[in-house]
Amino acid sequence: MVALLLFLVIGLVFVTVLALLVVGIVVGTKRAAERRQGLAAFAHSREWEYRPSDPALVDRFQGAPFGRGHGRHVSNVLIGQYDGRPFTAFDYQFTTGSGDDSSRHTYSVVALNLGVRAPDLAVGPTTTLRRWADSLTGRDIEIGDPAFDAAFTIHSPAPEFAADVLLSDVRDVMRHHPGLSWRITGDSLLMIRSGAHAPAEIDGKLQVMDALLDRIPDLVWERLRGEAPR
Repeated sequence: MVALLLFLVIGLVFVTVLALLVVGIVVGTKRAAERRQGLAAFAHSREWEYRPSDPALVDRFQGAPFGRGHGRHVSNVLIGQYDGRPFTAFDYQFTTGSGDDSSRHTYSVVALNLGVRAPDLAVGPTTTLRRWADSLTGRDIEIGDPAFDAAFTIHSPAPEFAADVLLSDVRDVMRHHPGLSWRITGDSLLMIRSGAHAPAEIDGKLQVMDALLDRIPDLVWERLRGEAPR
């Protein structure tokens, strides 16, 4: 009798756990589908393009979190123009570990094209930028603004480029958005955070990124393009 009761209890626990797993999968699948539909509708309303996935973006950018783990995947891609600048926004996912110890990681990525290649530069709150330190071959840079230097960490292999970019107008934008981190890599300005973005967040980040680029002096762009000073 005791053995039978024990068997029934174990069976009940197993069925309950299985049911919870099924419910979790169903709910997760439903939420993912709703998010895809929402992003697709948002893209359509802005005359942008929505793609469920784009394998070409998996290895498009360098530095953390790109290139980490295995099973790397890009999904929910938005492609369009913001204030005349091409941009791409997407979810970036990868897995670390294996079996019961595996973990799936999701990052929100917004990339605004510069129109020219530039040296690496990463700027963000001192408390959050540390995790990017291993993605750049540069030292911490101070630009001579004590309050800004204390609040933000700057990494770049090209200190002169960092100093040219981070003039007062760009620093003012950062002060109004003290929690945001951004970096320039290759031909793009990136904003990345863990988790998945909502449409309103994409709009907000594009607005800040566009403001940053608008405030970089013309002389910096001319040097990057190899143009003679005007």
